[in-house]
Amino acid sequence: MALKRLLSLLNPKDIKSDKGFKNWIKSTTGYSPKNISLYQQAFFHSSISVKRSGTTVSNERLEFLGDALLGAIVADYLFKMYPYKDEGFLTQLRSKIVNGQSLRDLALKFGFNHFLKASLTKDEKTKSSAYGDAFEALIGAVYLDMGYNKTKTFVISRILKIHIDIDSLAKTNEDYKSQLQIFCQKNKYLLEYKLLSEERIGANKMYVIEVYVNHNAYTKFESYSKRTAEQKAAQLTLELLNKERG
Repeated sequence: MALKRLLSLLNPKDIKSDKGFKNWIKSTTGYSPKNISLYQQAFFHSSISVKRSGTTVSNERLEFLGDALLGAIVADYLFKMYPYKDEGFLTQLRSKIVNGQSLRDLALKFGFNHFLKASLTKDEKTKSSAYGDAFEALIGAVYLDMGYNKTKTFVISRILKIHIDIDSLAKTNEDYKSQLQIFCQKNKYLLEYKLLSEERIGANKMYVIEVYVNHNAYTKFESYSKRTAEQKAAQLTLELLNKERG
């Protein structure tokens, strides 16, 4: 009840029992929500969080919980799916499944854009981690409302088995930073990543990364995700180096 009162202070309409939202939760997770307040909170981005009686209302705590649960469930699933693969393979494959871009794409596919509450423009929502964060927060909400076993069933049966082509991901090496590092080590090139700027835009930060090879600037890329900026800059640099070598 305390959570309901806090949420109602933020926007009275958001905490009302909304049949459409409940139906969407059921169709998405496979379960009828018991505590709808948890799911409502999962869609409150930190950009519109409020503080009442020392309690901050946003989806950040649920995101923290959901991130840990998703990582553990996916790790367990891959461990059993590939019994003879080493830790490095499993780690990279898990990263491909739970990275920010993958979670954002899943969130949009599920229709999170219709429910996310944030003081961000449409473009900022899409480019930031807001949708991916809400996706993890939803998993945290399912866990608190339904328990671990039902959360695991939701992740495996409604996400991994339907929306993720794991075999295809396993055959695709998208870790361009590792590829570029191997290329440079093989050719005895000096490789450096430089953070040119880190600018706060609204509730998020825009990172600009530039790649240097043998002290020469090659490519730079900007993104709301530092990891994405590094990966894309590495990809573009690798393409240029391959062209130079013919």
